Amino acid sequence: MTEKRLTVLLYGSDRNLWNGGPVQVRVTDIFAAGGPRLLHRARISSCTLDLRLDLPFDAGQIYGFDFSAPGHHPAWQLVRRSDFLRMPEGVEGEDAVLRLMLVPDKPGVRDLSQGFQRLQQRGSPIAAAGAGLDEESYQALGAINRMALLNIEAKLRETFVDGAPVLSFVRAVRHVAVDRLFLLVDASLKDRVARAADFAGAAGHPAPDLPGGSPAHPDSWKHRRYAEGNVQLSFSAETELLPDRPQAPVHSVDVDIDLGRGLAHVVEWLDNNVIRRGHKTDQALIYGLLYAQRILPLYTLDPVAATTARSARLRPVATRSARRAPAGGRRRRHA
Repeated sequence: MTEKRLTVLLYGSDRNLWNGGPVQVRVTDIFAAGGPRLLHRARISSCTLDLRLDLPFDAGQIYGFDFSAPGHHPAWQLVRRSDFLRMPEGVEGEDAVLRLMLVPDKPGVRDLSQGFQRLQQRGSPIAAAGAGLDEESYQALGAINRMALLNIEAKLRETFVDGAPVLSFVRAVRHVAVDRLFLLVDASLKDRVARAADFAGAAGHPAPDLPGGSPAHPDSWKHRRYAEGNVQLSFSAETELLPDRPQAPVHSVDVDIDLGRGLAHVVEWLDNNVIRRGHKTDQALIYGLLYAQRILPLYTLDPVAATTARSARLRPVATRSARRAPAGGRRRRHA
């Protein structure tokens, strides 16, 4: 058994390093006989942590790491052997780095109002004229809906099929819910996802009760790059036509981000340590999970006061000769 090294960096919701006091750390063997078993518990006061893992990773083991602080959602990660593989070579290494975020239970959402402008600046089809949302519709959404929109937009931007981001197949926005988006996508996306090696079949969804109606979405696939936080795409059985583009058929698609609840022991660990009852679609939790995946939604959340260390700002420092030079002119050169 080869010892692994895990370096953990903790951040606050403004993407600056954590500086909010002690954090409780727990390491759990998810697939231990009889259910998840706590292996290690400690308290740390630093935003960085180096762990040496004298643990087996050769038989599908998954270990849950969670970091908790008062007034915050736990930062968490499921760690497995694939986290130590170097891509694209697939060579197994001995170290890995986690960047995790502690998000307040009730974060400030002032930055959400700027989200639509950023979508337009990025050329996102979510804000495309005539098919996406307009600014008035965006601003009329509740804060949770806007968080869901920006979280899922970021996830689609960083999820690829046949070398193209899934976001590039979006043709129109049908509805924004608190935990998912209903979109119209180019009809070719369904077949591309069905044959993609990094997507796996999943259970579809019945017809949702949406204004204006919507079909069922029985044909579903889930991305499987991560142990948790993968996007699920559920497609309509039949295509439809957009009024202004009758030659370009589209599928209706129900898009959500899964928290890694597909395996029984993972469900038990998440329910006991991470997901609080009544908050199973909490977009603040999704926001922190995306950050751990190096995916940045187009907004930030306000941290609790005095819990992060903002980046140092550089300012010019006058040299000794500059300080001695007379004001308003050059230094006199002596012959």
